[in-house]
Amino acid sequence: MAWRRLGNMTPLLAFSCFCLLVGDMLFGYDTGSFGGILANPGFINQFGIANAKGVYAISSLHTSLLSSLAFIGKFAGCVLAGPLIERWGHRAVFLILAAVSYVGIVVEMTSAGTGDGTGRLAQFIVGRIVVYASVGLVEVTVTDPSQLTFAITSKVVLELTVIRTYQSEIVPAPLRGLVVLSLQLFLNAGSLVATGVNRAFSTYTSSVGWRVATGIQFAFPTLILGFLPFIPDSPRWLLSKDREADAVHALRRLRTPEEVSLGHCEAELSAIHEALRANVHKASWSAVFRGSNLRRTLVVLVGFTYQQITGQAFVSTYQTVFYKSNGYAAQAFTFPVINGVLGTLAVIPGMFLVDSLGRRPLFMISCALQAFWMFLLAGLGSKPYKTTTESNTVVAAFMLYSVCYSLGGAATPYLLAAEVPNNAVREKTASLGAALNVVWAFITNFVLPYMLAALSFKVGYIFGGIALSAVVWTFFFLPETKGRALEEIDAVFEKPFNPFRPTVVTPSSAARRVGELEDDGKQEHQHVHEADEKAVENQAV
Repeated sequence: MAWRRLGNMTPLLAFSCFCLLVGDMLFGYDTGSFGGILANPGFINQFGIANAKGVYAISSLHTSLLSSLAFIGKFAGCVLAGPLIERWGHRAVFLILAAVSYVGIVVEMTSAGTGDGTGRLAQFIVGRIVVYASVGLVEVTVTDPSQLTFAITSKVVLELTVIRTYQSEIVPAPLRGLVVLSLQLFLNAGSLVATGVNRAFSTYTSSVGWRVATGIQFAFPTLILGFLPFIPDSPRWLLSKDREADAVHALRRLRTPEEVSLGHCEAELSAIHEALRANVHKASWSAVFRGSNLRRTLVVLVGFTYQQITGQAFVSTYQTVFYKSNGYAAQAFTFPVINGVLGTLAVIPGMFLVDSLGRRPLFMISCALQAFWMFLLAGLGSKPYKTTTESNTVVAAFMLYSVCYSLGGAATPYLLAAEVPNNAVREKTASLGAALNVVWAFITNFVLPYMLAALSFKVGYIFGGIALSAVVWTFFFLPETKGRALEEIDAVFEKPFNPFRPTVVTPSSAARRVGELEDDGKQEHQHVHEADEKAVENQAV
């Protein structure tokens, strides 16, 4: 199990992983802080439009533009990150990320006017677009875990294609699920900090409150810049540049002294080259949609789609505004803090269940529970007169949805993008998935204010139905990939998937050897092989 491997994590490996997770905190903080900023009296007074009574408010159109146009920047960041990493490496991209983030924050903060109704809305939107460009770089460079199989034991397969995440290249396969879902933990932590800041400035009627909440974002790129000198280059990126000596040196820095003394690095590089002999070079974009790659691409795309359209934007971005407009104004800035704490804690069991229970069961359980709480929210919330118990249940359903989403629905699509694509098209498939994720985020954030205005609590019926369809899709179309080396997953998708009988998986001898090398003790990986052999026997019978 993953927790048994944590003891082998070297201090530099843990430090390097933490450095990158700061980038996810940036995204989480921005998402969480913006929801509170939209409801902040000072922000509303500066950027809203006064009615006949002199009360300022932000229209649904402006709310949609503020929320959705930022994803133009994220889309650009996702598209540009791959080529930038290929050319200059992950460390250089983090420098660019920090610089872009600084520029965006400055543009946002200087959009304040001198009084009510004088804020420059267009400038603030441009600032959010720029900040989200850095978020897009974070998502591809950090949160798309495309090859989670390198250090600690580093018994891995090297992909000599461009590798889009530094973190994924320094973490071994047995910890793949745990590390990927830890990204959601830090994202939620950033959102939790934001909700606390929002609450602290919730009564400020001047620009001070929302500008301080925005300016705190300076801390995240500053931390990244401070950490960069101490982390090594990615061994995989160095190998993609034919710098094998540097790759071995970087790998040794991440390995335990015992492993270094045994000469594992050199031996592993030889095995890596053998296992990847047929997929060393990148394929064209057309290959993403050919043969078994089409099925794998669809898995990634559908997974990222469900990540965005089961109601998470409703619960995250608009929760403060929703509470204020539906009779919970007194607790509108307190409930998000509680929600953030619960969502953050919920990630922790998911980090371990994804490698023990499996990807399929965890994603189905998460989506089924999301549907339940959304239906309950819609049913009770839409009642014209609610008892105190019913009102409290509505709030509880809102929070428990967030818990269940964080348990598996939030981060599992990133893991699918990491594991499912073939080596030759992994970067392209993950880029396509990240781009579609941004498109859906744009759509949901743009239409949600109008949906809430028209349907209020009844939007829960829509999101609940979508979450149920995710359960059905997972059952019929998503094969299990836990415990397998990346090359063994190639064999999983060579055969049609039937949820009613075990799939016969016959990986090559080289791929199987890589899987055994990734698992130092071999016990966990042996269970996978035993299941494969049993499936073969059952088919023969």
